Amino acid sequence: MKRITFVLVLAVMIMAACNKNENAVSLDPKPDNYATMGLVSSKEDGKPIVITYAVGHDASECGNACITQNGVPCHADCQGFGEACVITIQIWPIGGNPKGATFSAVIDTVWSLTTEDFFNMPNRSLTVLDAVSENATYLNIPAQLVFRDSVTQQFTFTGMFFSSTAAYNND
Repeated sequence: MKRITFVLVLAVMIMAACNKNENAVSLDPKPDNYATMGLVSSKEDGKPIVITYAVGHDASECGNACITQNGVPCHADCQGFGEACVITIQIWPIGGNPKGATFSAVIDTVWSLTTEDFFNMPNRSLTVLDAVSENATYLNIPAQLVFRDSVTQQFTFTGMFFSSTAAYNND
């Protein structure tokens, strides 16, 4: 009898622990577009920023003509306006930590963004999950067409800035 009681109590405790675990995970979902500040320092004493955002659209939404290559209109998957693809990349502010009102950043994850030699980045405002101040709750990246560096194979985003409100609506 004691053994059955012990097994029952143990089973109830395990079930209760599992339920607590499930609730803890589902209470704090991440936003669709967000940034986290890295903990590791290097690349001229800066810290990486890991960004996750939705980008891209179906070719039918742009009439297969959202970008022009060699004078010919065409479509580029997972680029430009829309939310068809979710991309996570790591960027490093050039010269270390962001300095001034705007800054540029090199994309560290070279081939994760695209295998093309260009990337059509739409306007994006990313919620900074671990913001250190109220003035840096959003990381804003203006729309830009960036090209891969022929030596490093990296892209560079320019004109990025932090703000207390979202500068773009992420369409």
